[in-house]
Amino acid sequence: MLTRLKRYFSIRILGNPDIRNPREDDVELYKPCDVIVDWPREKKKPFVGLTRDTNENPHWTKYRRFLKNNGFDFEIFEYHRSDWLEAAKNFDLIIWSPNSGPAELDEIKRKIYILEKKLGKKCFPDYETLLLCDDKVMSTYFLKMNGLPVADTFISNDYHEIEQMKTKFLFPLVSKRFHGASSREVDLIKNPAQLSRFSRRAFSFYGKKCSNAYFRQKNYVYLQRLVNGDGLDVRVNVAGNVVTGYFRKPKRNDFRASGSGIVIKEDLPLEAVEIALKTYGLIGKAMLGVDMMRDREGKFWIIEISPFIGVITPIQMKVDNVPGCYFLLEDGTLEFKKDNYWPQELAMKNFLERNYLLPEAEWKSNFVLSVVSEKKLKRNFKG
Repeated sequence: MLTRLKRYFSIRILGNPDIRNPREDDVELYKPCDVIVDWPREKKKPFVGLTRDTNENPHWTKYRRFLKNNGFDFEIFEYHRSDWLEAAKNFDLIIWSPNSGPAELDEIKRKIYILEKKLGKKCFPDYETLLLCDDKVMSTYFLKMNGLPVADTFISNDYHEIEQMKTKFLFPLVSKRFHGASSREVDLIKNPAQLSRFSRRAFSFYGKKCSNAYFRQKNYVYLQRLVNGDGLDVRVNVAGNVVTGYFRKPKRNDFRASGSGIVIKEDLPLEAVEIALKTYGLIGKAMLGVDMMRDREGKFWIIEISPFIGVITPIQMKVDNVPGCYFLLEDGTLEFKKDNYWPQELAMKNFLERNYLLPEAEWKSNFVLSVVSEKKLKRNFKG
């Protein structure tokens, strides 16, 4: 708390530059399992450029652990510098560790586009993944295009359409800004008059204020049906054939579960796992977090997805209070093991297999979609 106050005083009051140094953390603290990729001896490994992030729970330290454990040569890539393009030529693969925030993501998107689309460099995550990263509007379009059970969502950049529709909506509605995590910029709109006030601010000359002092919500609304049910938000993480997850509970007198800090690590509902696996297979990225809520009829609805998962601990699930994860087998069995992994390392393994070792069709693990479509999922618990 004191550190945040000092930073606020330095940046907001004194006007000092908002410069943050890359974070370090103890990646061995929770005794995670090693993630090892089966790399053929005769195949040359790519030389890796590793970027560093300043997030409170950094990504880059997990990638560094993976690279060291798998014998990849790498150097730190200082991509903020003016000579970033020249420096990038030295690497076969660049691993990006995105910082949170629209300005940071905009910088990375531009540079990954140039490296991938114009110079033929491999990047993790790739450009398409970055389009989905911390962008609720884009990810909702992807979900709808693929016929996935996303909660009813209204997205419009037309002020007059919003005014025409306001009396037809079933309130309350959940308003979200296109980016942001932990329930920041999430509001409950209870009636047409409140929606009118909200949209007038969003479509005003200056836009609507947000938690980012330099960024505003401008010329759009994102409105989602409030899923009335048990109030719990279930998160299912999928990376390859490894499945983890947990529940989040809102604070008293609040509807927002994400960001509440109340996490319940219990076994996952099979229906939620099925939806997450189907979503993962159709989106086709190295890892995916799927947030869902269950309505009163027991049906799960997707409220958000995240192709880039940040965590505090590799212990992301417990069954009967035993930490571990599920491994999805080809016959549809979810085999529980007492193994815990950093999701960043699992994603890195999947990316390397897809781009260097396996044909595209094989990597996409067609058995995942067939297992889900044929309703073959079942559980098996092992020590």
